[in-house]
Amino acid sequence: MAFCTNKCVDNLECVALDVCDFYGEEKSCRLVRSLKINLTTTDYGKTCRRYKMDKRCGDGELNEEILKRCILYLCDFETTTEPSCFLTETTDDIFNWSRKSGKTGSSSTGPNGAKVGTYYKFIEASSPRVNGQTAKLVSNKDFEDKAYCLSMYYHMYGQTTGTLKIQTRTGNDPAVTHWELSGNQGNQWYSIDRLNLPLNSNTKIIIEATRGRDFYSDISVDYIVLWSFACP
Repeated sequence: MAFCTNKCVDNLECVALDVCDFYGEEKSCRLVRSLKINLTTTDYGKTCRRYKMDKRCGDGELNEEILKRCILYLCDFETTTEPSCFLTETTDDIFNWSRKSGKTGSSSTGPNGAKVGTYYKFIEASSPRVNGQTAKLVSNKDFEDKAYCLSMYYHMYGQTTGTLKIQTRTGNDPAVTHWELSGNQGNQWYSIDRLNLPLNSNTKIIIEATRGRDFYSDISVDYIVLWSFACP
């Protein structure tokens, strides 16, 4: 059975877990990005112990014990090409998200920098953007028929900030909104820690940002993780 190091069990906001397994006398460890959840130390330890690392998995890949496969979907936007990222731009919107380090170009809106690492994605609300235009990130993976757990950071600062949604769409059915927030939330990053999404091979995840009535409406996202199990 795998275990969490004391350092990470005691600090629920750590961004990595050192998870180990023993194969006879052989010890196999990998570095795993953590799911930030607000649980007690005891509950957090139990959550970690549900999963174990396998020496057949690559660094940063989680071996889920039930499925016996190495899997981790992570979009941290640190590189322009991310094999682990499950989201991509789509033509089913008005404009694209922008990858950014540091502060956005407009004053009194947007973050001062990424929440994790150096880069994040945001919608640039300045001209030529107008009120009500949308930008979407859409999943590009085939999912199994079950519940997945999504966590991410978001930043919504500006007096005319619009709306951020997390949706799913199965086939040609109407999109279903699982989380939605509108308006100015202040100049800080917030987290969505545990959002269950029912998925299957015909389902797409959509992260949609809508521009507000003025350019003071940059919306940003960072460190989006989709775990292949239901949220604990």
